[in-house]
Amino acid sequence: MTETRLSRWMVLLVAAAVLPAVAPALTAQEGAPPRVLATTPWTAAFARAAGAEHVDLLAPYEMRHPPEYELRATDLRRVEEADLVVYAGYETMMDRLERVLGEGAVSSVQIGTTHTRAAIEAAVMLVAVALGTEDQARRNVAEIHRFLDEWSAELRVAGLHRERVLVHGFQVPLMEDLGIPVAGRFGPGPLEAQQIVRLTRTGATIIVDNWHNEVAQPLRETLPDAPVVTFINFPGHQGTRTLLDVLRFNRDALAGARFPEPSPRRRGDGRESP
Repeated sequence: MTETRLSRWMVLLVAAAVLPAVAPALTAQEGAPPRVLATTPWTAAFARAAGAEHVDLLAPYEMRHPPEYELRATDLRRVEEADLVVYAGYETMMDRLERVLGEGAVSSVQIGTTHTRAAIEAAVMLVAVALGTEDQARRNVAEIHRFLDEWSAELRVAGLHRERVLVHGFQVPLMEDLGIPVAGRFGPGPLEAQQIVRLTRTGATIIVDNWHNEVAQPLRETLPDAPVVTFINFPGHQGTRTLLDVLRFNRDALAGARFPEPSPRRRGDGRESP
């Protein structure tokens, strides 16, 4: 058995051990692609990266914090009719969703949702094993890895690894995976007085907040010279849909705050000068 085939069988065995309800390669009726139902835009993005062609979702893209979505009566039929349900496990709907999954014997897969190279690959491949789309998933994962490698190199050239960066807890894994030391973390709850004092003493030069539950406002006041960059995790904001969309959004946000375009200078008469 070749090393490649051995690695593939190891992935299948791991998936079978932790996901007994998932068949290694789902087949929909009449040759159509499996109908995948994702709990949130984020789990949907992982499913698409895994090679899923037909992906529907429960929590809509318009929600600022999709995990808070609660199942409606009309959603129950959608769950029962899905070939595969992809969820993360922290969604508000989980108690009700698990009952429906159990009663209907619907195939499902639970994934971790974190923007690091290792976590992305693990989650994408778990879904791919269930769909039988491993080859497409590997190509998509390789593309995401290349993007993160390029972003990491860009930040190093810019010297961001020498900055003092405060990061929202939900964005710490991504920043660390990019090679950026974290001087302090905050959130997801509101900042308390002692936390504000401690974080302010770091003299941070950049603050990275989380758009889905922003809590860095007090630090804007105590560290007025530090630009605040707002990252996202769940697709939806400003038309994002895929994992790469989200990562590109975050990359652009950080670049815009780190290297802002020079604002027009004003002359003494109030008019703009070149």
